[in-house]
Amino acid sequence: MKSQIIKVSIIDDNKSFRDSLKLILEENPKILIHGEYESGRSFIDSLKSPFQPDVCLIDVILNDMSGLECAKRIKTLKPGIHIVIMTSYPDSASFSEARKLNADYIEKGQRSSDLIKEIIISSVPSNKEKIISLQSESNLKLGHIDFLNKLDTLEKQLSELSNAQLKVLKLRKEGKSIKEIAEILNVEQGTVYTHLRRALKKLDIPNLLDIILE
Repeated sequence: MKSQIIKVSIIDDNKSFRDSLKLILEENPKILIHGEYESGRSFIDSLKSPFQPDVCLIDVILNDMSGLECAKRIKTLKPGIHIVIMTSYPDSASFSEARKLNADYIEKGQRSSDLIKEIIISSVPSNKEKIISLQSESNLKLGHIDFLNKLDTLEKQLSELSNAQLKVLKLRKEGKSIKEIAEILNVEQGTVYTHLRRALKKLDIPNLLDIILE
């Protein structure tokens, strides 16, 4: 079966960053750079074309609007495009707004390149992806369900997880909060959130995300 090519657009007013990011992404043959843009408006104008990217990488600060405002407009016009918000200075407010958009939230830096590629590759669901729908109250906690206790039976899926994803899942199973996991692993809370989200998608249980983030 032919590998699916994933089209990626980059919106960032820093050309040197765009260039370095393109070099990193183009190392993967599954990723095709589908345009780069200095402003949110220039990308939104491009949405009039029938040819759309699968993933859009957006800097949180642009020269004409915030990256989050740009992301909201994109989701209104083209809800199928997956959004990745990138920032050099992560904060809880923008992280929360990104979550509302079902967007990933990544801190810029040397350690983020592999995570960005991983997000892009896993952003396009396979035809076999399963969605588990749970009816639950907003105060449902991880301890109220035992799905992680069944991980031992998911050897094939677990073999596809990265070491970071396995560490985060293990700590979450132990009852650690997102903040505690971030402190233990010396990463940002947004990175923990992203590892959890990607791990659950690989395990075909993406809609448990809201539960594990309680």
